[in-house]
Amino acid sequence: MRLICTTIAILFMAVAAEANPVEFDTHTYNFALIGGGGGESGVLDSDLSVETFCDNFNNEIYVPHTGYSAYLSTLTTGSGLSHTRFGSNSSWQTVTIDDGDSNDVADSAIINDANSLGRYQMAAFLVSEYQTNQGSNATNNGLQAAIWDILDPASSPAAPTYANAAEALEEAAEWYANPNANRSFLADFLIVSDSTMSWNGAGNPLSGGFQEQLTMVITPVPEPRTAAWILMGLFSIFVCPRWLASGMKSSKAQG
Repeated sequence: MRLICTTIAILFMAVAAEANPVEFDTHTYNFALIGGGGGESGVLDSDLSVETFCDNFNNEIYVPHTGYSAYLSTLTTGSGLSHTRFGSNSSWQTVTIDDGDSNDVADSAIINDANSLGRYQMAAFLVSEYQTNQGSNATNNGLQAAIWDILDPASSPAAPTYANAAEALEEAAEWYANPNANRSFLADFLIVSDSTMSWNGAGNPLSGGFQEQLTMVITPVPEPRTAAWILMGLFSIFVCPRWLASGMKSSKAQG
């Protein structure tokens, strides 16, 4: 029953992602990276436990904190980003990859030409590459630095350079540009954005609010035996009323 309820809750949030804000509570800062990056454990909509990861460096989020109000936005093709911090942004800091590889210029151009949705998708890809059990190592800090570089509006200060982001930026650009790359995982991601953010001028990001987060919410898949019981239960829901109705009609006929 808990499996069914969790699945329904996730599906409901995905459908209503841009309709109404939900409560967002932060609990523990359990994936700390250099410069205040990384992620935390929290709860969405009162009962869905999530791991969230920051996508912007120019705002703060308090951990622990109860009662944030957040909009949830998807980032698959065609998703609306009106409630997100960077969805309305049209001008970005220039990304320059310069680690000596022959494709540095091409990879930089891929990122610089990407729109807001493409940049959120690249950030989600990089979040999916985190090795959270390794903590604050060079790879994880490079991934965080790349996310900050990709989602860095021209109106904001340049992203901090706490770590070398070149390799992660190349990976994100080449994944995004590859039409055959796996994108199915994007359906599991949500952008968690403060509902109190305010308009900051045409072409600029929204201002105020807590540090925006990305979270990957995976719908649990039941084991074969559990799935069989669920199917049997659903079958009985549809069959039993028909059987009872048929029995009642037969009894009336005999009476």
